[in-house]
Amino acid sequence: MNLNQPRTALTHYESIPAAHRAEGYNTQAYPRAAALRHARTAEAHIAVGDLDGALENAHQAIDHLGGVTSVRGTSTLTELRTRLDAHRSTPAVRDFLARTA
Repeated sequence: MNLNQPRTALTHYESIPAAHRAEGYNTQAYPRAAALRHARTAEAHIAVGDLDGALENAHQAIDHLGGVTSVRGTSTLTELRTRLDAHRSTPAVRDFLARTA
């Protein structure tokens, strides 16, 4: 995303779970890493105008962050909420923002 290529970012982010499964990586053991990946994937979906994909990943990010204390996780969530706030008129976005308030 730092290169302003959200479609390329999506391709890479969405290939990570399959690579993890192939390597036997246990995402449950690293919930913060999974949350950060979902948050970044959500940001890429926002950048290409896919709010449904963004919200699906945003909710998964929150689910993974539950019980995890992380400055990086908190700042990433704050950034994601800021990006979604531009779409506050969409009911599902309002629901997500309320869930994470």
